[in-house]
Amino acid sequence: MYLQNENTSMEHSSGDEISLKGERILKKRAQAQETTTRDPKYETLEYALFLCRGYCASPKVDHKRNNKRGTRLLVLDEAETPDFEYQIQGAASRIPTDGGAHIRVVMMNSDAGIFIEDRNRTYSLFEKHWAFNMRNITLLSSQLVSSYHSRMASFGGQPCLEICYNISEYLSYDEDNISSLESNLTLNASKPADMWLEHQYEPLYFRYNSVTGQSTYMLSNATRENRDLLNSVGLHLAESPPKMHPFTLHTVILSQTLATRTSEIDDLYRRLLWIETQIYRGSIFQDTNSERFTRYIQLSHKLSRNLITLEHRNQRDTCHIDRLLQDHARLWKMTTRQRPKGSDECYIDAPGHERVRDSLLCLKDFAADRERQIINLQRKTQIFITLLYNLITGHDSAINLRIASETANVSHEAKKDSTSMKIIAGVTMFYLPATFVCSLFGTNFVALDTSGTSEPNFVISKLWWLYFAFAIPLTGLTVVCFVVWRRWRGVHRFRAEQDKYLV
Repeated sequence: MYLQNENTSMEHSSGDEISLKGERILKKRAQAQETTTRDPKYETLEYALFLCRGYCASPKVDHKRNNKRGTRLLVLDEAETPDFEYQIQGAASRIPTDGGAHIRVVMMNSDAGIFIEDRNRTYSLFEKHWAFNMRNITLLSSQLVSSYHSRMASFGGQPCLEICYNISEYLSYDEDNISSLESNLTLNASKPADMWLEHQYEPLYFRYNSVTGQSTYMLSNATRENRDLLNSVGLHLAESPPKMHPFTLHTVILSQTLATRTSEIDDLYRRLLWIETQIYRGSIFQDTNSERFTRYIQLSHKLSRNLITLEHRNQRDTCHIDRLLQDHARLWKMTTRQRPKGSDECYIDAPGHERVRDSLLCLKDFAADRERQIINLQRKTQIFITLLYNLITGHDSAINLRIASETANVSHEAKKDSTSMKIIAGVTMFYLPATFVCSLFGTNFVALDTSGTSEPNFVISKLWWLYFAFAIPLTGLTVVCFVVWRRWRGVHRFRAEQDKYLV
């Protein structure tokens, strides 16, 4: 009994250990699944807060580490801020020494419906209370001046750094207005009359006042992603504002743009992996359907086109980062030069300035890594396109070989038929003289006279010449008609070939 109880207790203990191990494994798997299925928007927000604070910490630690003189951030969204115009006229118009915000962010969107009706009134409010000439901002963000633009300017006698560039650029066309691929697309035409193109920009205007230390970001056509991100950053930093550099939000916006590029690259990479899987399984090699090959080629060309567009946008982001690094160095010189003598107040500290520079360099490396991925995907896509064309050529060669073998069989059968025809022609030539003699003696021109008492004699009619009078001219007419027809066909064939080469 003791041994039996001991064995049963050992079995129970081993079963409990196995169940505990199973629970631990399940917990580890659940944790791994949670980490792998995190929301990309949450990770983007966490990185944006890291760029603003300079560290990752909980709100409690943030309160402890936050210094007394934090950077006040004000985010105004004309689609979500209920008192948008009142904020422009009120607290948002004050400078930091009067209790105003150090960094002001204004986001507008023409698709929201509010800004279209009150555009002129809102522009007049910016010009009256913020001393912003919105016509200059609109010009700098137009299609004519859509590249990076920065300058040192004086507004109200105060030196400012002014920067304007497009965060993103999209090109769309009216696909329903295109009648066909060949309509009006000629070499002599200046542009297709039935194609309508539209450039969609997301301009960003930035101004830093070196006297007041106030920075202003204005996004006149902000996308939903940037609006959500900046609103979330403003909410998280409202309770415990950290010390922020004027260029901090540039790094936040560019990180959001590069994250969007990453998701697009991942989507294209997933499609290429699907094609690669089909190749490894051999289903493409066994497929003989030309329509499916056509779909594969169309998909590969579409991927190649999207990769070219992504490469252009990534190069544009890299150019923006390089120009921001140049303006970053110029900003430090401007603040140290324009700092009032005897004043200990400095709106840009050296550690924060270096941290923003490091963040820009990190984003530049991130963009370079995206460029390497794009080049790698372009090479893979080109390899797949070449492979598909080679497969089509191989299938065509196999079909041509099959047609050639069938043609050889047909020619072999035709050779047998020609041999039979030669035999028939030989037999006909053997019997043709006798047939001609029988036909000649069967006419009324030659007859055997048996009416007399003497032996039968051949009697030839006096009109025997009529046979040759009709036979010879008809034969000659037939030969002449055949020769004329041959020449007429040759002339028309020659003219048709000349017309074909001229076209």
